[in-house]
Parts: sequence; structure tokens; C-alpha cells
Amino acid sequence: MTFRNPAVAGWQADWLPRLAVLAQDRRLAALVTLLLVVLLAKALAGLTWTLLPSSEAETDGALLPGAVPVRARPASAKVSASSIERLHLFGEAAKAVPKPAPKVVDAPDTRLNLKLRGVLASSNPAIARAIIADGKGQEDAYAVDDKLPGNAVLKEIHADRILLEYRGQLETLRLPKEASAQASTRSVNGGRRNGRSAAAISASSADTGVLLRQYRDALSTDPQSVMDLVRAEPVRDRATGKLKGYRIRPGRDRQLLSRFGLRAGDVVTAINGIPMDNPLKALELMRDVSNLSQISLEVERNGSPQSFSFQIE
Repeated sequence: MTFRNPAVAGWQADWLPRLAVLAQDRRLAALVTLLLVVLLAKALAGLTWTLLPSSEAETDGALLPGAVPVRARPASAKVSASSIERLHLFGEAAKAVPKPAPKVVDAPDTRLNLKLRGVLASSNPAIARAIIADGKGQEDAYAVDDKLPGNAVLKEIHADRILLEYRGQLETLRLPKEASAQASTRSVNGGRRNGRSAAAISASSADTGVLLRQYRDALSTDPQSVMDLVRAEPVRDRATGKLKGYRIRPGRDRQLLSRFGLRAGDVVTAINGIPMDNPLKALELMRDVSNLSQISLEVERNGSPQSFSFQIE
């Protein structure tokens, strides 16, 4: 006969779901932080994007017809070379040594009740992400070494599959073949890497394209140095508990947000018309980031909606 402490049982019932939500929020915040940085840099290199078609994403994530009137800003909304040069991302930084691409292990398919919904594959594990749904259909974004539902651990992310470790053994979770054939996959080649971090980008470059390539290379070789530029934390509706958006705060450069007309504490609710309430929608936007010529942000500031638009030269 077993005895169960009612107090312990009550604590578990109350707090375990909350801890699960906090873990999910942490992963989604990391994904949105990466998305914001990517949008500022515009171009990525060495990445392969694979997303499953989603009727929800096509309906809710499509660009909204009719532009929302953009609030007048005190400064120019254009992201020009000079504005990027003034980010003050200078100083000495150790060169990151790119790791060789791992060989794909031929591991048996997993029997865990998981579904792979989308991947952001990269030779740099710090950038790669996988969207995985559990047995209840709950989707979440995971990075390498994150714990997955079912007590597995994500070990590798590839363009058409992931490798997870379960009970000491590697197993494979694949994108469905029929869906993978319809999925949009794009590989962007950026050429040779210069290995510099964001802190080592020089202000002497006057060409916007050169600066964007420098950010791209920094993101590929030392992503943490770029991701530290801005921080995002999830905000949930107090009444429903549903994800509302992401509160942004400055990172290493305390003046970065203000240069783009943003303020610490602003809550980003949508980017280019796509609500930031689902990890698949974030990856859908990241998939087409290299083709973007304009970035629009829907922001809630002190309870009031604000709109921002940035032209990318």
C-alpha cells in the first residue's frame, strides 16, 4: 500500500504545469530573439529552412492586406549604413572557430509520440532549431541539448530529420515524407566567413551590403555575440494565459532600441503582419527573411498599439 501526501500532490498539480509553461516560454523567447536579430541583419548564410505546410500559418500568418498606417517617427525610419555604423559594436573579440559539419548518424526511428513540424538547420548548433509537437499536439521550439517530451534530449538538427537521445541511445525523428516533399526548403550560400563576432565589426565600412554581410558572418560564427544585442521575454494575457507577444529590452548596447524608435518594455505582438504567438509562424517568417525589403513591427507600448516600419537598403 502506498501513501500520498495531499500537500505534495496539490503542489505538483499546481506548479508542474506552471514550470512547463516557463520552460516553453524560455525556448520561444530565444527563438524570437534570434528572429529579431536576423531581421535587423536581413541576410543569413549557410542555413537551410524547412517548414511543413500549415493551413493555420497560411491563414493567420499571411501578410495582412492593406498596410497599417505607420506612426510618424522623430527620426528617419530607414535603416541606412550610417545608422548601422552607429551601433557601437566595436572592440576586440576572440575569433570563433567553426566546427566541422557532423555526419548524419543512421539511427533507428524513434517510437516516442512526437512529430517533427519544422526545422531551422545550420552547421552552427547554436542557431539550429526544431519545432516538435508532443502527443497532445502542443508545439514548441527546441535547440540542441534541450530536453524533449518523453525524457529524450535533442542532439542534432538536420534539414529533414533530427537525432534525439533516449535511454542512452540515438534515435531519429523525421519530417513526414509526403509533407517534406511539399515543404519549402531554401539554402543560402554566403561564401567565405571572416570569423568576426559582432563586437569586432568595424565602423569604417560605408556600404550597407558590406555591413549586412558582417552581421551575417558574425551570426554564423559567433551567434551569441549578435543575439546579445537585444533581449526578449514572453508576455501572456492575464485573463486567458495565452501568449500575447514579447517584451524587448536592450542588450549589450543600451542605445540600440532607441535608434530604431523602440523603447525598453515595448511588447512586439506582430512582425510583418505575422502574430508572434506560435513558433511555427516565427520560423515561417525567418524562412523568407533574405527576400525582405521592409520590416514592420506591431508594438504595444503602455497599453497602446504602435506601428513601426523600416526600409532595408
